[in-house]
Amino acid sequence: MNKSVIAIYGQAGRGKSATIREVANQLMNAFPNHLLQIINDGGDITYIIEINGVKIGIESQGDPNSRQPRSLADFVAVRCDIIICACRTSGMTRDAVADLYRNHQYEIIWTTNHHSWQKNQDQLHLISASEILELIKLIMNGQL
Repeated sequence: MNKSVIAIYGQAGRGKSATIREVANQLMNAFPNHLLQIINDGGDITYIIEINGVKIGIESQGDPNSRQPRSLADFVAVRCDIIICACRTSGMTRDAVADLYRNHQYEIIWTTNHHSWQKNQDQLHLISASEILELIKLIMNGQL
């Protein structure tokens, strides 16, 4: 398995954090024997979830001047195999993700979540999270 990042990027207010919280929920439901380390909980989360020896760092905060760059550094320090995070389309949070490739050899998958002003946004978060969960499973199995 290659070290990987799944970076959900987009403008402010597009539901990146909500999608990442749902990814964490779906991941823990899919692997009930996980180990969970809660670093931050609430509106934005920072978790490390271990599944069968695979460490997954999850950071939902991706705003400029947020804790996101520090969380990414912490995930590298504890040797997370997979990192799920939010970031903007440009600037410091996007640069912090790109540094994971340049400085730590993480492969990066850039993705966006589904968003609509007219459709049920909660349903779209569930769909986006399900797709990201499938990516995580493929990475864990060495298929991606």
